[in-house]
Amino acid sequence: MVVLDTSILIDHLRQPYGTDTLLVKIAQKMAKENVAISVISIQELYEGKSTREKLREDYSLTMLAPFRLLPYTFETAQLAGQVMRDTARSIEFADAAIAATTILYGAELYTLNRKDFAGIENLELWEGGSTT
Repeated sequence: MVVLDTSILIDHLRQPYGTDTLLVKIAQKMAKENVAISVISIQELYEGKSTREKLREDYSLTMLAPFRLLPYTFETAQLAGQVMRDTARSIEFADAAIAATTILYGAELYTLNRKDFAGIENLELWEGGSTT
């Protein structure tokens, strides 16, 4: 399974409608049950002002609908805290939560911001496979 970082989702939303984005390529190449997002990505998307516009909010929700939504649980919170504590450099809460979710599900993380996740123990970053 691959967990999509919020950066993949935002990249898609910023492109003109119909653009062959990384998200589109992933959706075309992988079975939807093998692609997931952390519920934390929903929060990150709603931080953006574009979700104030009903049409853009609806588009965002439609984009997310096919993907498996992974919850933020007590176990996830524990691991995210450990990631923040044990990673040599400072890491954002959302990134730690997404990393912890990915690790707990035995998945690989697909991100456009690899440096944000560098040095996190047991986190596998997806290389993209055959989506290019």
